[in-house]
Amino acid sequence: MSVSAFNRRWAAVILEALTRHGVQHICIAPGSRSTPLTLAAAENRAFIHHTHFDERGLGHLALGLAKASRQPVAVIVTSGTATANLYPALIEAGLTVKS
Repeated sequence: MSVSAFNRRWAAVILEALTRHGVQHICIAPGSRSTPLTLAAAENRAFIHHTHFDERGLGHLALGLAKASRQPVAVIVTSGTATANLYPALIEAGLTVKS
């Protein structure tokens, strides 16, 4: 099995797990390292797809969707500093959680 096919298969497994946990929305800021997961998500009709070119904005979009729907929202970004750009939305989410 090629590396590409292997990565696509694992991506499908991950997305299946997300659907089983009630995820309906998936927010994507595509990057080269997340391509297998992004392509698999784009092909999966179980999700409502949202794309954004900026990870920081994407994080806040995901937060708004989660607050409005009261459901988990998946986020796909590339590696490195892209993940750090999600941090402001994570902080806000932690500060707005009702106990």
